[in-house]
Amino acid sequence: MAQPIQYQQGDYYKGTDGKYYVYQMSGGKLKWKLFGGSGPSGAGAPLGQNFRSMPAPVDTERPDLEASSADNNPALTLTTISAGPLKGAKPDTDTIRYPGDGINTPDTDYVFFQFGKYKPPFSQDADGKTADPYAQYNSSVSDLDLKSVSVFDAGFNQTASVKTIVLPMPQDLSNELKSDWSAKSFTRLGRTAIAAAAGGRFGDALNTARDVSGNLKSIQGAIVSQVLNNIPGVGGNLTINDITGSTRGIVLNPNAEVLYDSPNMREIGMVFKMVPKNAIEARNIKMICDAFRAASLPTYGASGSSEEFTGVNQNGETVEAGETENISGDNFIRVPYLCKFTFMTGPKPNKWVAQFKPSAITRVQVNYTPDGTYATYGDQSPVATELSINFLESKVIFNSEIAKGF
Repeated sequence: MAQPIQYQQGDYYKGTDGKYYVYQMSGGKLKWKLFGGSGPSGAGAPLGQNFRSMPAPVDTERPDLEASSADNNPALTLTTISAGPLKGAKPDTDTIRYPGDGINTPDTDYVFFQFGKYKPPFSQDADGKTADPYAQYNSSVSDLDLKSVSVFDAGFNQTASVKTIVLPMPQDLSNELKSDWSAKSFTRLGRTAIAAAAGGRFGDALNTARDVSGNLKSIQGAIVSQVLNNIPGVGGNLTINDITGSTRGIVLNPNAEVLYDSPNMREIGMVFKMVPKNAIEARNIKMICDAFRAASLPTYGASGSSEEFTGVNQNGETVEAGETENISGDNFIRVPYLCKFTFMTGPKPNKWVAQFKPSAITRVQVNYTPDGTYATYGDQSPVATELSINFLESKVIFNSEIAKGF
């Protein structure tokens, strides 16, 4: 039986991506690290020693993807919902990027965009096959199918496919959480009645009922207002507080309380100003803008996917649960893709910036005159293009998810 290779400090190999990796100390232990030079020999070689080539490690696909601090800190482990790329897609494959040469080092910060097919939250496909209500709620976005969008490639004058996009961190990056709270007013009688009915605090109801004078005055004020509002000229404008305030100088105690209503979906906007340095970057900028525009739009017709449902089909025939009926025709349009964007540092999600669940693209704006004047190069491509995108997160986040990176 062959013995496993014992790697030593200074060993290197060339990966399938054409990059060199070196086995060196990091964080107190030996790890495979990406070596950013042109090769393992010559000036600038790490550790200043002669390297010996070794076969690629077989225990890991990408040794440069080191175990992050999340491995040692369960509070940072991203579970249930992935804050990273969809289904293993990586920023270094099948990706259109801007700038072409500015996002290629292990410590570079950038945004990685992917498009996923919208999964109806109450469909059988999104059921999740789990009894956990929390996992079931997120199941429609926790396992999206990665999709590509068709765009026009101006460089080759033909249709092209965009799968993933890499852009630099936007200049204005912020995260806002909003919740709906509202102030409600309760009279003393109303407060007591609610507490007695909902909380079983009948002692409070008894104490309030003993306040005969206060209760009688409130009731009296109610009766008087009802009578006065029927007098011509008053027109139903008087309230109890109008009567008691104008005759006794008192009003009902509002017993105001602030009550929680609901959380709001998070929204985020990103703006990218892109200035091409060459024809290739101009072509990529065009495809990037068109990819977001295409992903934000619905598809005409309902064909292209089979839906499972129970009911009556277009021929009036009963379809049982579990049977598949293809919905087609121009009576429907298919919902646009969701966008999963991840703030990255090198090959890993950036743990310092809050991540988002897959989001709907609510607005795409392409400005061809960001500097106030329309100007083009010799091939008619714009000198500068500004892309503005607005997103609405598809699911509510809960307090436990903050520790998971959201």
